[in-house]
Amino acid sequence: MKRREFVRAASTVMFSAAVSGDSFAQLAHEKDVTYEPNRPLESTGLSIEDGLKILKKGRKNNIAPKLREEILDHPEAVFIIKGGIKTTPDENGMLKPVPDQMERLGLRVSNLLFRKGTEKGGQTFFKPNMVGSGLTGNNTVGNCHGGAVHPYFTAGFSDGLRDIGNSNIAAGIRGALRHDHVVDSGLKDLFDAHNLPLIEAHVQYFKDYKRSSLIWHKNPDGMVQRQFCTYKPACLKDTTFINMAHAHTHKVGHTTLTLKNIQGIMPRGYGHICDAWSTLHVWRASLLKHFNKDFQQAIERSYVKHANMGFKYWDEGGFYKTYKADGGYKVYMEKRKKHDDAEGEARKAAFDELVDMADTRLFWAEIWAQRMMDIIEALPSPYLNMVDGIFARGAQGTVLSDFITVGRSSVAVDAITTWLMGHDPREVPYLRIAKERGLGENDIGKIPVFMLDEKGPVRIRDYRTLERVSLGIHNFGGIRDHKPVIFS
Repeated sequence: MKRREFVRAASTVMFSAAVSGDSFAQLAHEKDVTYEPNRPLESTGLSIEDGLKILKKGRKNNIAPKLREEILDHPEAVFIIKGGIKTTPDENGMLKPVPDQMERLGLRVSNLLFRKGTEKGGQTFFKPNMVGSGLTGNNTVGNCHGGAVHPYFTAGFSDGLRDIGNSNIAAGIRGALRHDHVVDSGLKDLFDAHNLPLIEAHVQYFKDYKRSSLIWHKNPDGMVQRQFCTYKPACLKDTTFINMAHAHTHKVGHTTLTLKNIQGIMPRGYGHICDAWSTLHVWRASLLKHFNKDFQQAIERSYVKHANMGFKYWDEGGFYKTYKADGGYKVYMEKRKKHDDAEGEARKAAFDELVDMADTRLFWAEIWAQRMMDIIEALPSPYLNMVDGIFARGAQGTVLSDFITVGRSSVAVDAITTWLMGHDPREVPYLRIAKERGLGENDIGKIPVFMLDEKGPVRIRDYRTLERVSLGIHNFGGIRDHKPVIFS
């Protein structure tokens, strides 16, 4: 993106010099970038079954919340709330914690968005984005997190719903955040204090999930996969599902927002949409029965089509050029068979050879986007999509960007949020693919945008007047002859 495109950029923005461990992971590259399916689980916290029992007990006295009329009347619009958060860097360059401000903001945002409903029963389910091990004993819930929805914001938000009778609420996570992180960081104690059960949907293997804990969905026309599942209670018919994403950049999607956050309501294995083209069949062989047999050829054709359409950053690093020079799909399949037939050390060597040719970043944005859209097509839409952009994360660390975005349309919310993060949604590949597949609008000039505060919503007539920050993307590390790529 050209510098002149930024409006009121970095001079008004506070950066934290500390970069989370997850951000450092974006700088590095290992041949296996998937999430190892056999990593031990010492403890799992509140299970799906435990959470369902809690929510079942709370249905009788619950009152489902109702969004304010202006949001219901403008389902394709995006509403921006300024946080008004004040903080400064400490002596180490880290933004000083402001848990009280974030809790009050959560309560304020809840009051701005919702009114007391009239329908009784059901439950409300939050899916806050909690990335990796960003929460630890050394990085506790009060800190200014660049990789997670701020826990105090979530707690305050739930308090606001309880004030209007929405008493039956739970949150859920499923990802690299482990139970020891939940405990050591203080997240469990915080949520317990606010009577907010946290469902940790982790098991050792997919087969360990109980059938009664999952809901299956079908998409017979999916480009990659035709069937997948989500864990309850996110997609129960009487659930008010609030999709709470966080604003940070990511090497596979460029921005990781409400569309990507849906991965967190899918169980282990099925929810690893970031798996690579070259390693998916190694780690997720049991899932492939739900994939189209020719999905890899379809992905390659789609990738080439989008390259010819001028998709931005599409072959930065030259991975496709190397793949084609090495023989393309035919040779890739030969190397894959060699791997599958090998054992012991020979299998490990064959794996390295396979990935050296079909690097894990080959087709990565394409396959992730197409799988994600296969899923979005089949799922019921969340009642509300939200992005916590108060402390956003980019290539240079954590930024006080001070916004919340909300709306009914995931694609529209992600498009406007992407713009506020310094990137053009008309160029971001997954948003172009979402529009191509008819799932929403990524042209910022066609999306109604409102500023929302206690005086009510005010329409923004020119999106170019919106305050933005500049969040680059540490996208690809180097391997073989490929140099590291940083998008700005």
